[in-house]
Amino acid sequence: MLPVRGGTCRLWAGHHLPAAATESWPLLVCHGGPGVPSDYLFPLVGQLRRPVIFFDQLGCGRSDRPTPDVQKYSIAASVQDLTDVIDALVAQGLIPMREGQPAYHLYGQSFGGILAFETLTSGHRLPIPRSLTLSNVPSSVPLLLEDVAALLADLDGDAARFDATHVCRTTPRPAALQAAYAPGHPGDHWRGVDVIADWCAPECSLGSLTLPVLVIAGEHDFVSLRSMEGWQQLAQQRLVVIPGAAHHALLESPEAYGACLEGFLREHEDPMINAV
Repeated sequence: MLPVRGGTCRLWAGHHLPAAATESWPLLVCHGGPGVPSDYLFPLVGQLRRPVIFFDQLGCGRSDRPTPDVQKYSIAASVQDLTDVIDALVAQGLIPMREGQPAYHLYGQSFGGILAFETLTSGHRLPIPRSLTLSNVPSSVPLLLEDVAALLADLDGDAARFDATHVCRTTPRPAALQAAYAPGHPGDHWRGVDVIADWCAPECSLGSLTLPVLVIAGEHDFVSLRSMEGWQQLAQQRLVVIPGAAHHALLESPEAYGACLEGFLREHEDPMINAV
């Protein structure tokens, strides 16, 4: 449990170490929602050859769940929480030091990508990662909501068909996804796209982020390519579309997804690792 907000709250963190020794840098994972805990991203450990660090954001999963009258729930508050988490992981040595700099990669899926992006461009003093991965992340939530409405209209408003077509196309529903949505596990106080309905990636922030960015999309994802267009303005971005997948591409096409992600991460580590 990692302390945040001056020690008044604690966030759960889990650290997976691969069975075989590796010099690869750890990946710090930010889950989505808001309010859907890390469980659905645990299958990353089976696809990557490196340490993977998960944490549950405040109000969901295994982390503390203060009520909104006690602690604020917002993107800005979550940015400070992530900053505190990274500082704690560095202090504990879970994010190692290489040549005097913290050596890690940052990953965000859905809302987790918004959180990661906002944290890196917020002006906080932060150990900068070597790379950022934005998986199934809109750069404009208003455009996303427009496209979701159009997709629902095409399906005559059938929410079950929408879910099976644009959220997760795997049947039966993957166990990791079921675990994330198990009763009592998601958040109650700050959850779902409605609480971030007005968010767009600011032009100035897009221009300021210069590290390598992998943008992952699903062919059938409700997070449409149109709603992701802002990421094209990033200085070093690469878009990969996973064929046949929707919003949970990791769970729908795990091998293709893992190969894409692991290849990108290894490409942006130090030369000795790239030579292995």
